[in-house]
Amino acid sequence: MVTKRKTHKERDSGQTERALLDAVGDLLGTSGFSSLKTNNIARRAGKDKNLIRYHFGSLEDLLAAYIREKDYWPPFFERFRLNEKPESQELRQLFTGLMQENFRFFAANGKMQQIIRWQISEGNALLRGISDAREREGAKLLAMTDPLFQDSGINFRALLALLLGGSYYTVLHAVTNKSTVSGIDANLQTDREAILQTISQVIGWAWQAAGEKDRTK
Repeated sequence: MVTKRKTHKERDSGQTERALLDAVGDLLGTSGFSSLKTNNIARRAGKDKNLIRYHFGSLEDLLAAYIREKDYWPPFFERFRLNEKPESQELRQLFTGLMQENFRFFAANGKMQQIIRWQISEGNALLRGISDAREREGAKLLAMTDPLFQDSGINFRALLALLLGGSYYTVLHAVTNKSTVSGIDANLQTDREAILQTISQVIGWAWQAAGEKDRTK
């Protein structure tokens, strides 16, 4: 039987964990990743620093929990799963949707923007581990496209790297400096729609070119 004392303790525990996670986000947004120290986080949360170890095990585990909570890629990989032998057009639709969703979510998610800035600005074993895990999941999807582009002269992996990096760069420029990239302003709805359409076009062109290569063999 669950007692009132146990329920109260669980609620307090959840509130403490939430306060510590929110403190990480606050510091990351206002002072940057260099401020993510035990004392700073505890002070921002208004909690004893020993509670970080009690609830999360260590500072690294707290930071990992924060990143996992804000990282939208794991849910993406769950949503965009296919059967073992998908048709070519299924793969095309999957990668188009995946890249478009990434742009939409990244443009609207300030916390993830902070995490990506952190990941590309500091050599860190924790960040590298999370990035590597994301790459391993992505590699499972990319492996399905390799036979389609084999001997086509098209490097689909490089194309996706450019789409992904370009999405991050364009959004971060717009958010940080209120500036444009090649005249495109990711703060504007019309320009965001243009980027989404272009993502679909570029992937479609790659698919079409690979298909034409197959027909000339």
